Amino acid sequence: MDPYEEEREARNVEQMDEFDQAEELVSREQTVGALDCYAVLNVERNCSDEDLKNAYRRLCLTFHPDKHHQPEDKEAAERKFEVIQKAYDVLSDPTKRHIYDTYGAEGLQTSWEVGQRLRTPEEIREEFERQRQRRKEMDLENMVKTKGAIHLTLDATSIVAPDERVRRFGRPRVQPSGNFLQRLTIPPIVSALVKHSWDTSLSEKTDLSLQGTVTARNGLGVGNVTATVRHVHTPMLWGEVQGTLGQNPMVAGKIVKNFTPEIFGTVSAYTNTISSPPPLVLMLGRRLTPHTTGFITYKTGDYEFGSWGEIDGFREASSCSLGFARGTQGSQWNGDVSTGIQGSSVQLSYLRTLPKGVKGRMSVVLSTGMGVQVTVAGERRVTEHSRLEIGVSCAANGGTTLRLRLTRLGQKFVVPVILSPQMDLKLAALALILPLGTAFTVDRLLLGPRRKRELAEKLAHIREENAEALAQRKREAEEAIRLMRDSLTRKIESEKRNGLIIEEALYGKLPASKFQKPSAFSVDSFRTLFESSPSLSNLPDAPPGPDGPEGEKQYADVTLAVQALVNNGQMRISGGHSKANIIGFYDPCFGEAKRLRVRYRFNGRLHEVEVDDRAAVAAPVRGMLFPYLF
Repeated sequence: MDPYEEEREARNVEQMDEFDQAEELVSREQTVGALDCYAVLNVERNCSDEDLKNAYRRLCLTFHPDKHHQPEDKEAAERKFEVIQKAYDVLSDPTKRHIYDTYGAEGLQTSWEVGQRLRTPEEIREEFERQRQRRKEMDLENMVKTKGAIHLTLDATSIVAPDERVRRFGRPRVQPSGNFLQRLTIPPIVSALVKHSWDTSLSEKTDLSLQGTVTARNGLGVGNVTATVRHVHTPMLWGEVQGTLGQNPMVAGKIVKNFTPEIFGTVSAYTNTISSPPPLVLMLGRRLTPHTTGFITYKTGDYEFGSWGEIDGFREASSCSLGFARGTQGSQWNGDVSTGIQGSSVQLSYLRTLPKGVKGRMSVVLSTGMGVQVTVAGERRVTEHSRLEIGVSCAANGGTTLRLRLTRLGQKFVVPVILSPQMDLKLAALALILPLGTAFTVDRLLLGPRRKRELAEKLAHIREENAEALAQRKREAEEAIRLMRDSLTRKIESEKRNGLIIEEALYGKLPASKFQKPSAFSVDSFRTLFESSPSLSNLPDAPPGPDGPEGEKQYADVTLAVQALVNNGQMRISGGHSKANIIGFYDPCFGEAKRLRVRYRFNGRLHEVEVDDRAAVAAPVRGMLFPYLF
């Protein structure tokens, strides 16, 4: 697959449910692509020239046409050797290898001139990076025209808590309760906020961002426009300047400096008047562990510098905070302790990625001004580019609020719904459970079955379109196994004396692991055929596939193909590519997730190892043992 496509399509699978992951695979595997050169030679992507030569020599010993004398075998060997030779020619040439690593097989088919005009690898890299950036920009332009956000705060207290309406203009709004149906009306809008941002690059190191914001509350509105210029001086130093025009004009600046890879600091300032010096925010951070960062922040607040800054009215007081951020795979912690003249607070938040692509978030804030505030939220991926979040917030001085947020690409739609002006834990729990329960029920009873049906139709369609190519790949795998029979005979005889013997290797959509007798086409049966027929006349032409004796199973027996990869008691399969591209393998379940399970005997002991399709694997390793077989 094109490395650019792979990078663009790569996502965190923990954020996806089983349908999302299946749809992701289907979207990537629309057609049978070209064979992966690294998989053909079974080498890593960072392999050396010596590794390439050794892999090429090993394959030549088996697949060179001069090694075969039967006309049918010689013709098959010529086809296979042509593939091996092409893979070696690409990877052994630094220029071709760079093009292949950057753009994949398609890059080798382009009409770009790689000669007199583009002589050095650096010039080639720059040209490809420009082409790559253009493709990315076109994709982003097609997906995201603008970035924006809409916030609508609704007052639903007349429906949920009619006797506790939100105070407006200092006066309580009290209405007769009535029954629920009489109170069921469209909640009024308390406030609205609309943002729209636009980004562009002024130069390679300088970006410009323009943002317009309009806010309305209780019939009164205000708007402003903010421009931000961000410049990267060096990888260790960058800064930005921000200016806002509108009812409350403001100028702000920020400088970020990385002193070492573990220590960084920021200085920011903002002001809306020249009658006083700008308040400063100073932060110093340090990486404490590979997953934890600590930081200390000091805010000067309003201050005087001689006669500059004498203010008789309200002053923003100084404060100091100490915090940390810890992120591991699937979870994130954030904490902050702040103290100041006007108030102090303690904050703690936790984010966790749950199964089925759900993210759970919980935060607790204790402050002298607002009291206690607890927020619980859940977020789920709805479509490929959309996520929905439902959360409830309870505050001693802020009431109970239900928060709905929908994000799609660069757009956000946020609807906070005020349920009660008082802190009501029972109401908060009900407000969280009802929508989540409804969403779960709809997903399980309606959306899930529909997505499963649509996915099955997509799979059937792409498999029908690629049936001929898939059948060809299977025939090529069968031919490769037939061509390797002589070398496999010698290898098995050599390895069976305290070496490494592959008892069974399955590839595809695997069933649950359990010990079974060797399959009809296992190494044991293969050895038996050799012993009973020295001329190899009884060797099967090909392993049974999905349409053979194994029925409609979506996995292939690749025992012999894996045994062929054993050298001197060790078996290694490179990673970073689909194993369907390895010689002797084929794709038995095109469009679906695949795994490789290898059960092998080493020094008389039985082991088993199972890996994902694109993961590397080596044996012998400390795998699962079957002590009852010893």
